[in-house]
Amino acid sequence: MTEILKIKALGKSFGRRRVFSDLSLSLEAGRVYGLLGRNGEGKTTLIRILLGVIPADQGEVFYKGRKVGFDSASHKQEIGYIPEDSFFFGGMRVGELLNFNAAFYRSWDGRRAAELLKRFSLDPRARIRTLSRGMKLQLEMAVALAAKPEFLILDDPTSGLDVPTRYDFLENIVRELADAGTTVFFATHLVHELERIVEHVFILDGGRLVVDKDYHLLKDSTRRLRLSFESPPPEKLGLGGVLSERRDGRRVELVVYPWSEEAQAGAQRLSPLHMEIEPVSLEDIFRSFVAG
Repeated sequence: MTEILKIKALGKSFGRRRVFSDLSLSLEAGRVYGLLGRNGEGKTTLIRILLGVIPADQGEVFYKGRKVGFDSASHKQEIGYIPEDSFFFGGMRVGELLNFNAAFYRSWDGRRAAELLKRFSLDPRARIRTLSRGMKLQLEMAVALAAKPEFLILDDPTSGLDVPTRYDFLENIVRELADAGTTVFFATHLVHELERIVEHVFILDGGRLVVDKDYHLLKDSTRRLRLSFESPPPEKLGLGGVLSERRDGRRVELVVYPWSEEAQAGAQRLSPLHMEIEPVSLEDIFRSFVAG
């Protein structure tokens, strides 16, 4: 597939606080990517660098093979952005906001904008200041999607939406965009939001990218291992790839990555009284990588 974005050895600090360093990743067109990390790990900082809001301290960003920087502008017409918190002029009407944004995007689709307003039950005559937080987020979606972006950045946008609207956004709108060739980059700490739609996972922890892997390969190669013993378990189990370990008397629960036949054989050599092996959710994987 065609590479749409490439980041090489990116670094950013604020004073003495290093946010991340030597961050490198690559995104292909038409896929849904999830960037996971706890609050304060640098997800929004990375997004602001990609949008040209703040400069990076080091490293390079390439969009469609062209190097872009803090002062680059032309590629931004192809990028949509939906933040967690909306920032609109409250006195504007919904329809006026759409017309205002239409002037900035060559690819603006007025018919699509009208369809989205109807889909979200947004009145084009309504003043933005009268909208609820969830309705403002829906308006953000309408603005971003009507621009027909080739690359859509989502910064935790669904937290203010009710369940049916959030489901529609994740299951239908995001999938429609990806199927049409839009690359979706979803940054969040609400991991369960991504489980149904993500295709590739990045996990930031401690200023480093600790996971950069296809979602299905990641999930298929991670397992929860439960062991119970007749007597207290060994202090050191001697198993490789243990992301997290929890003990409760004679029982031990582990999350192991990468899981393999060798890992299973190693567990069996411990001669447990009982052994269970089961798949894990993306949320379990995330917690195991960042919390241990």
